[in-house]
Amino acid sequence: MKKILIIEDEKNIRNRIVDTLDLADEPYHIFAAQHGREGLEIARREMPDLIISDVMMPEMNGYEVLKALRAEEATSTIPFIFLSAKADIAHIREGMNLGADDYLPKPFSIDELLSVVATRLQRQETQERRSHHEMDLMRLRIASSLPHEFRTPLSALIGFTEMLRNYQNLDDGAITMMLDQIRANTERLERLVENFLLFSQIEVASLRLKTHAIFPNVVENFTPDLLEERVRYIAAKYKRTSDIQMNLLGGTLPITTVHLRKIIEELVDNACKFSPAGTPIRTEASVTESAYLLTVTDVGRGMTEESVAQIDAYIQFEREIYEQQGMGLGLALVKRIVSAYIGSVDIDSEVGKGTRVAVTLPLSPQPNS
Repeated sequence: MKKILIIEDEKNIRNRIVDTLDLADEPYHIFAAQHGREGLEIARREMPDLIISDVMMPEMNGYEVLKALRAEEATSTIPFIFLSAKADIAHIREGMNLGADDYLPKPFSIDELLSVVATRLQRQETQERRSHHEMDLMRLRIASSLPHEFRTPLSALIGFTEMLRNYQNLDDGAITMMLDQIRANTERLERLVENFLLFSQIEVASLRLKTHAIFPNVVENFTPDLLEERVRYIAAKYKRTSDIQMNLLGGTLPITTVHLRKIIEELVDNACKFSPAGTPIRTEASVTESAYLLTVTDVGRGMTEESVAQIDAYIQFEREIYEQQGMGLGLALVKRIVSAYIGSVDIDSEVGKGTRVAVTLPLSPQPNS
């Protein structure tokens, strides 16, 4: 039975809503509070499936109740409907900005009340089913790809470690080669775990509407040197520093250094991985009046339009044809990060000719001079 909390200081209206829902075809478990503070306490205790709240109330108004609920993980996703006679545009916008799901103006009819309640509960059920489906799908992808991706570098680490046990019979060149391979496979494992954890955190935060915990409001200044260092670092891992062409401008962006570096690393890594050595990889960054544009272009394998449309985590295209490292997390991770910062990712790719990935991020607003 769905639980619904009514927060309304006017007794007649509160009783009318309770009586209406009690007589509805769908049985509901109804809780009622006569002011905001009491409603907040009931919400925390009972975890209702839906809250209907007046705006102007003593003790604690509706906006304050909603803000408090959205700030707590346990109650942050409870659907919230505002009920108020002040149904003008300004009040509606204020409520929606705080995270309200709907707005029912007074006076309202019985049919209007029942309709908005049924609609909100149905949407919540649909969202929960979709979330469970997406989580199940991600679990299946992880289960099919993760064992292989861990096993490959681990096997190399074990093998080279065993060979080094007989170091007395090896020359310096062989030992150096083995140590380089151990380091390379260790870094591969580290990056695999790092990307897996970051992607999982983003997915869980998105489902719980708590992405602000991972993507804080920041403003940071990025110099060309910082960007170039990341590009060269990734290219060096593939011994392709001579293939890199750079024209990078800095900028002041509302994104953390960690996340911008991750975007560059994944794009350049993909370009190195999916294009042959000796072909150019061009990285460019430019600034417009309102946006920062970062592009990475390679002359490599390319992708079909269908493959571009299906980009997601733990999906690798043509794995049966090409042996490659990774779980398909790179571009999917970039898309999640950029989206969280209200940016966009455009992919222009042609099979056999290469790929161009363009990331657009908003610039930080400049203070008035």
